[in-house]
Amino acid sequence: VGSDALPEEQRLVLESARMIREYFLQQNAYHEVDTYTPVEKQYLMLRSIMKFYEMASKALKAGAPLERILSLKSRVELSKVKYEKDYEGVLKEIEEIMKREFSELGVGVEE
Repeated sequence: VGSDALPEEQRLVLESARMIREYFLQQNAYHEVDTYTPVEKQYLMLRSIMKFYEMASKALKAGAPLERILSLKSRVELSKVKYEKDYEGVLKEIEEIMKREFSELGVGVEE
């Protein structure tokens, strides 16, 4: 039995764990930027991933389909942050996209 058999809330938890593993924990030793990641960047990346999870969880409870949540542009963009030198600006932009996308899904966004 695969993850497709799980309830959507549990599938969201698994997808969020995969995001943490792939976007945050895995590093590319051959990439100029990803070889070394400053602590501040690590913190901001993890905070953004957790914000995505929190908003996704609210959207799921509000009735948004999981597949729609997982196909959001902000999720794809989060995967690319680890390769960015100007991570602060990129993360701010992604968080704005995230707020807009989840607002469109009918989820209230608090700071």
